[in-house]
Amino acid sequence: MTSKLFDDKVVRAKTRSERWIQLVPDTTGGYWLYEPLPELKLGRLLFDQEDNWIYDGDLLNVSEQEDVAAVITGCQREMDELLSSIKQL
Repeated sequence: MTSKLFDDKVVRAKTRSERWIQLVPDTTGGYWLYEPLPELKLGRLLFDQEDNWIYDGDLLNVSEQEDVAAVITGCQREMDELLSSIKQL
């Protein structure tokens, strides 16, 4: 699987719980997850060819896992737009 992040650069994602997580692509098609301060390794997100993902770790709750996966797969922008349009109603 090819990386979904632009140019395989480190990207930061903010979860709904206001937690910042750094996403670092690896060579196996997964992403290492880190909390910048206090430099805590949070585990990995692994993807298959159909963009199904699994979290390999135990420090993120399900909501945080979904937030990070949405950033990687590109769904975060669409979700933000949907939530914004709902709030305007």
